[in-house]
Amino acid sequence: INPQRVAGRITQQRYEKLVNAIQTVLRQAIAKGGTTLKDFVQQDGQTGYFQIELQVYGRAGEACRQCGTTIRQITQAQRSTYYCPKCQRY
Repeated sequence: INPQRVAGRITQQRYEKLVNAIQTVLRQAIAKGGTTLKDFVQQDGQTGYFQIELQVYGRAGEACRQCGTTIRQITQAQRSTYYCPKCQRY
């Protein structure tokens, strides 16, 4: 889903697909100890290992791992958003 798409224009089918994808990613992230950004460490001093799985976050200007298109970064509500304009067209 394109991050600039108006929420009211997303189909029910796409919402359901998004919910399933979120649940899958959360399970995978928890299993790998989470995502460590900057200087965060867990209670045991270990960093999370899920950041190596990130598909677009922090990868502006690099090739998408799915299709090879250059990943873009935009600012929304003063936050950075990263996405693939080919894989996330709609």
